[in-house]
Amino acid sequence: MKRKFITGIVALLPVGLTIFVVWFLVIKIGGLLQIIFEKIPHLSSLPSGIISLMGFITLVIIIYIIGVITSSYIGRRLFKFGEDIISRVPLIRTIYTSIRKFTNAVFMERSAFKKAVLIEYPRKGLYTLAFMTNELSWKVDGKEDNVSVFIPTSPNPTSGYYIIVPRSDIRETSLTVDSAMKVIVSGGVILPKNRETQKIKLK
Repeated sequence: MKRKFITGIVALLPVGLTIFVVWFLVIKIGGLLQIIFEKIPHLSSLPSGIISLMGFITLVIIIYIIGVITSSYIGRRLFKFGEDIISRVPLIRTIYTSIRKFTNAVFMERSAFKKAVLIEYPRKGLYTLAFMTNELSWKVDGKEDNVSVFIPTSPNPTSGYYIIVPRSDIRETSLTVDSAMKVIVSGGVILPKNRETQKIKLK
């Protein structure tokens, strides 16, 4: 009976959390524009849930448009100008810089990971998942074939260690960067079907 109860929790928990997250995004975040929409004559008579949904969709569209604008040359220049102004305000500068580093680590820097690999860390005989961040070689003790690797911490992959590893010590995996992230965040609870590795090919 206990096992079946736990099985039921495991089955329902992802569904329940998904519904909660969607509800939170629609009601709380979408509700930010609810006050504005309620002042529009044709929309004020609609149920509050519908207005919140419209607000959420509107925010998604606004965020997308901002992303398009800031991806252009003029948009980047304007964004840089705004950052320069913020960086001159003492207290706000500290808060903004911290948040900026966090969002870059979560959303942007992941695209810099070239491939998921295994390396021996923190000592010989122990292996950890890591990400190769650059294929360019470092010259260490006269040997040039050393590459940059980032070791994320678990379950928070936004922090970690940067090390330089001989290419010959790296094992290739068939994992995508996203699949490797799931393994790291879950602490190994979520594992891929293919868990074979091989020595990385020397160039």
